[in-house]
Amino acid sequence: MKRSLRLAFGLFISGLLIPLSAARAMTELNPEGPYKQAATDMIFPVSIGDFRRINIIRYAEDGTDESAGYNREIPMSEISATVYLFPSPGLSSFGSPQNVIDDARSRLCVQQFQAIQREVSGAHPDAKLISEGTARLVQGADIHIGHRAFYTLTNPLFFDRRDVASRSDVYVFCFVGGKWTVEYRIDYPQDYDASKEIADFMRELVWTIPPENN
Repeated sequence: MKRSLRLAFGLFISGLLIPLSAARAMTELNPEGPYKQAATDMIFPVSIGDFRRINIIRYAEDGTDESAGYNREIPMSEISATVYLFPSPGLSSFGSPQNVIDDARSRLCVQQFQAIQREVSGAHPDAKLISEGTARLVQGADIHIGHRAFYTLTNPLFFDRRDVASRSDVYVFCFVGGKWTVEYRIDYPQDYDASKEIADFMRELVWTIPPENN
């Protein structure tokens, strides 16, 4: 679903909402060794600590919308992490000042984050929002700022167990490299504190997307 609107300062914005994942035509890839998403230059290694890559899913034929799934399979402390990379909402600046562009991007990122939250609620009607706020991801000398939302929900099937009470964390970072959104969805048992493992995973999966204007 796409829609567009025009804001002040000569900014034209399109594609505010991304399609629901369930509605996309999906192709599962099973590459050997590190996988590089051609559109973004993002590299997904085979493993990150205790996490093992289980698949690459392509949602768009041109490879601009893909995800990598990683599992940490320690009994009763399992973690399922999926990292999505897809285009941020389109934005043409028409020579607008950088502060105007930054403000428009901030608004668009909020809308994209809200659309992703609706995806979570649509897929899990019992999902309960526990907290939301600003996400801060440090990777070496780079600091990435985005949005986060934490939920409790019931996973009908989770590592061969049924109806597992779970935590589900969502992190969204927009306009990475000027035009890409990086989204994390991470599920784990509700009674397990996975904060350290999640922080380590997100820190060690270093973004290889070239900076804007490179």
